[in-house]
Amino acid sequence: MQTDIFNKAMNLRMLLTRFATGEDKKEDGEDYKNLRNEFVANSFTKALLPEFVVSCRVLSDFWPYIKRRFGTYAERRDYIREEFEPLLAYLEGDRVYLHDSVIGNSVEKFDCDTVHHLWSKALDRRETDPDGAITAARSLIESVCKQILRERDIEYDDSFDLPKLFKTTARCLNLAPQLHNESILKQILSGVQTTIHGFASLRNELSDAHGQPKGGYKVGKRHSELAVNLAGSVASFLIQTHQETLLKSPIN
Repeated sequence: MQTDIFNKAMNLRMLLTRFATGEDKKEDGEDYKNLRNEFVANSFTKALLPEFVVSCRVLSDFWPYIKRRFGTYAERRDYIREEFEPLLAYLEGDRVYLHDSVIGNSVEKFDCDTVHHLWSKALDRRETDPDGAITAARSLIESVCKQILRERDIEYDDSFDLPKLFKTTARCLNLAPQLHNESILKQILSGVQTTIHGFASLRNELSDAHGQPKGGYKVGKRHSELAVNLAGSVASFLIQTHQETLLKSPIN
């Protein structure tokens, strides 16, 4: 465990808790500023910081934020403790996937309960149930594609396999490789397309969608980690592209 930085994280959490519960109204904010700056300066710890620490650059910004969200001291204590848990777990040496929060933010902003459920399911099963995690990861991409097409009033058939579903979605988002002339962009988009084709066969070869033959390849934790990470990244990319292009050119 990284003792020094862990203690600083605990100090930051306690400082905010005291401030949010009226125990230390005389706090001038200098300690908060110094602690916050140290965590924000490191890309790893910044990714795990509570969002309110990132957005509240000075301590006085935190008061209206916490007051508006929670009316009781008990609620504020619980909320602050929960929000600091990913950072503290990382500093204690527990296994933490730093990109989960980035992907989770995209998924959270997407108005689709099925997508939320599948992402949570993939994360929950990633280490304990690799087969189930792979199935959830593949279903996540399918659901994201379908929801984007619905929101854009683009027809698709439920019989579409994953590559065709993704191809239809990519074309409407201007993400199809053939729609671009820049070689580096074509390579990246072609790589995403190849990943999708891999997922299409992954379900048959590795996932629990079909029974495994005797002596068949056993899915390991590393396979489910790869599948979930790739699916989450692709889903996040599609969601962000969809939402950004809608803002630039609203659909009637």
